[in-house]
This record gives sequence, C-alpha cells and structure tokens, in this order.
Amino acid sequence: MSTCLYLDTARLGRMCPEAQAADRDFARLASEERCSLYFEHFLRWGYTALPPTLARRYPGLTFWAGVTTFKNDLKTVLCPPRQRHVLVANRSAQLVRLAARLLCRRCENILITDMEWPSYVKVLAAECHQARRILTTMPMREAVFRDRIGRDEAIDRLVGCYRRHDCDGRFLSAVTYDGVRLPVPELVQGLGHRERPRFVVVDGAQALNHVPLALSEAYCDLLLAGCHKWLRAYQPLGLALCCRRWSERLVAEMQQEMLSRGELDDPLLVFTNQLENEATESYSETVNLTPMFTAAAAVRRMLASPRAKREELTSQMANADRVADQTPGVGWRPSRPTLAMQSGVLLLKPRYQHSQQVPVERVRERFLTAGVALTAYEDGTIRASLPDQPFAADELGLLQAALCRCA
Repeated sequence: MSTCLYLDTARLGRMCPEAQAADRDFARLASEERCSLYFEHFLRWGYTALPPTLARRYPGLTFWAGVTTFKNDLKTVLCPPRQRHVLVANRSAQLVRLAARLLCRRCENILITDMEWPSYVKVLAAECHQARRILTTMPMREAVFRDRIGRDEAIDRLVGCYRRHDCDGRFLSAVTYDGVRLPVPELVQGLGHRERPRFVVVDGAQALNHVPLALSEAYCDLLLAGCHKWLRAYQPLGLALCCRRWSERLVAEMQQEMLSRGELDDPLLVFTNQLENEATESYSETVNLTPMFTAAAAVRRMLASPRAKREELTSQMANADRVADQTPGVGWRPSRPTLAMQSGVLLLKPRYQHSQQVPVERVRERFLTAGVALTAYEDGTIRASLPDQPFAADELGLLQAALCRCA
C-alpha cells in the first residue's frame, strides 16, 4: 500500500507490477542459474528456451523472447517502419553523445529551444564547440508560459528562427521536462524541401508511453527515449530509434566509429548487438541486464492495455484541469501552455513571495510530509505528473490540503 499520492512520474515512474515481477524473477534466475548454459539460452532465445520444470519457477519472465523481439515490441509501440533499427543502452547519456556527434557531422547550425533538458544541451554544446558548429537557441519558455502563444504561432516563430539563422539541423523535445508538447512534426513538415534539416533528433524521454509520437510520419532521424519515467520500468534504460532509412546507415557508421575509439562506452549497447548477431565475446565487460527485462515487461504491459494512449492523455489533462481549478484559493497559480501544447504535467507557482525562497528539498519534504510526492524547482515552482485515471475524491482532497499547507 502506497504511503503517499505519487505525482513524480515525470522524474521517476512508479514501477508497474509487470516490471516488478520481471525484476524479482530475473534476480532469482541470475542467482540460481548464474552463467549456466540454461541462462545463456534464456538470454538469446527467451523464456521458452528454458526446460519446462525450470521455467515454471520464474513466471515473471514469460514475456521475454530475446533482444530482437523486445526491440520489435518497442517498434510496435512507437510505430516506425518495422525494419528500422533500435539501440539499447544502460546510459542514456551515451546515446545523447551519439546523437550530438551525428548532428555535428551532418549540420553546420543546429536549432534548439531554451526548454531542452540542460544536461543534454551541455553534451550538444560541447560537441558543437569541438566540431566548430553553431548552436542556435530559440527563446520559447516565456512565450509559451507567460504569453501563452498558440500552437500555430509557436510553429511560425520556430520556423522563422530556423530560416533567419540559416539552420540546417534540429534537436527538440517531443515533450519538454516542464510538460510542454512541442509540435515537432509540423516544425519539420512546415519547411520546404530545400530547407529541410539535414538531421533531426527528437528527445522523447518525457513522451514514451505518455503522448502519441506519430513516428510513422518519419519527421525525425533519431528518437531518444528512456524507460524509467512514463513507461514505469523503473530501472533506467536508454533507447535510440532510427526513424528514416537513409539515416540508419549514418547512425550505424557513427556508432561503430565511436565504439572503435572508445568514445561510446556502454556495455549493454555492445552486448545486445552481440546477442542479436550471435557473436558474444568471451572477454566482454560485465553487463547490467536487469533494466532490459523490466523495460521489456513494461512494454508488454503497454501493448496489452485496452486503453488507447490518447484516452489516457485525456484523463491526465482532465486531472490537471481539476487541480488547476482548485489552486486560486490555496496559494498557488497554474502555469500552463495553451491546450494544444499541454500534457499530463502541470506546473504550479507559489503566490506568496516567502514560498519562492524555500529550498527545493525543503519544499519536497513539506509536500511529502503532507502525503504528496512531486518535483520542486528553485523558485518554488512545483511539477505534478498527473495520473491517467480520474482522481478519486480522497486523492483530490489530499492534494488540496497539501497545497494549502505548503503554500
């Protein structure tokens, strides 16, 4: 039984039951079978490769059918062309570095906004500096939250900035860490054929299992995502999906180049490629495999869900509306973009100046004491990731009491 109302999924999702079962039974299998031949068969070919008497002891692993099937499940979820390639890594930062290197190899001037994840921007800026490329930042935060510009105006401003600065590459979030849905497909499709970016990277860390990504439209070259937030696999696992046929070769060549130079240091990325090619090395680095199994279980859970993703998103936004309607009387004010750019994340700013000066950890601690887990920022702003089921009356009452107490 949970001891709090958990509204922090945008940072670390609550582990779903299927991922919990996979985590538990893989730990048992690894402990009891160690590196036996049965264990190796399980990694390569899946649950059905285990002898029936052994398999029955680990029911939480019935979903596992090998690395290729896991990647195909991801493609079923994300809907790119089936033949596209997926990279799996322990550390998302390694895949971000690969994406940054590809952008700098293909492009002279890369457009981003001031709403991108700071650590990703730092990696991209370092690559641009080394490759003598230009990184153009378009200010959008105030226009989105203060001026509440609409989706069409956001597209016009970003397309205009792209043209004025003669950009030829893009790194943009499908959903920013503040919960803003950027119209990335339209930002690419709104350009003429000769103006189209030479390479487009989309950060989908806040989007996977949260909002529809429409990858069938092939508006980006590489999608980056993680499994520990909205997918609720809990264990961090980085994903990179090649979305266009012509860019797949570029990604593969860059991956091999960086691996050979020791610049792409991720043992799971190497090991999964070896498993798929049936060419594991005797002296490879020890690999943490647990995140792959919790992610695979969470993806299977998503595929089995009877609810459409848009239905879940609608529920999240309805919950955001209910919370926003209550805030005027409890010392907070919602900070939201226009409807077309909203997601299941809601920002609330404190109305009182003294609350804006409270340290971040103290804000989180006060809310947790009041029974609510969420994210806090330096200026006192809080971020709530709303559930995809309607709030129960007691949950909404608990949140309202916490907001009043912590204002």
